[in-house]
Amino acid sequence: NNAFWIKRKKMFLGRWMKKGGQYPDPVIRLFKKGKARLPCKSVHEQMEVEGAVGWLKNELIHLPNFSFFQYVAKDNLYSTLTAEEMQEKNMPVNIFSLLKYFYWEPHKIFFSIYFRHRGFLDGFPGFVFAFYSALHQMTAYVKYWEMKNASCN
Repeated sequence: NNAFWIKRKKMFLGRWMKKGGQYPDPVIRLFKKGKARLPCKSVHEQMEVEGAVGWLKNELIHLPNFSFFQYVAKDNLYSTLTAEEMQEKNMPVNIFSLLKYFYWEPHKIFFSIYFRHRGFLDGFPGFVFAFYSALHQMTAYVKYWEMKNASCN
């Protein structure tokens, strides 16, 4: 194997996230030199590996040491990066994109995390995670709209 997946176990609002698509949340963390690379993405990058990728049996314990305030601040940064990606793609701003990013995407994300992946079993933290994950799309769209209109002035 040229690289290895490892299951990541996350904590959110003081609770291990077992549902909502948050576990096992595999990531590649070990790889042979020269056999893997990170693509040029600003958010949620994942290693691209030449050849076979195996699995490690143990888990990576991900303990983000931050409060909800800091979580929202981090998402503020990520939504800015998402807006910049929208700008690079020169995404149109019209009623269709508005509906996509204010209605379709947020609903799809919330229902996927909270119901399809059973995030409701993670209690209140599961609801908050699903809600704020859905809100990310709307926030990024508003920032993109603001960038696009600022460049017109």
